[in-house]
Amino acid sequence: MGEEPVGAGEPLTAIEAAPQFLICFDYDQACMCGPPFSLLAEAAHRQYDERNDVTRIAGKDVAGGLKRKCAAAEIARVLLSV
Repeated sequence: MGEEPVGAGEPLTAIEAAPQFLICFDYDQACMCGPPFSLLAEAAHRQYDERNDVTRIAGKDVAGGLKRKCAAAEIARVLLSV
């Protein structure tokens, strides 16, 4: 009694170590207020670089623009624990 189960606390570590995907839009917010909100590369790095390696893995223009109001790109990044 009073002993911590084997592996207690490890799930959080495993979740933190798992690769994560960040899908975001890059557009001029002066053109349109979110949501969805624009997340520029610099902001993604500022938010995640301390604990992750942030790598852009894909990107494409949004056909017809975001909500048909302004040009935008959809960007996929992978976050890997460092």
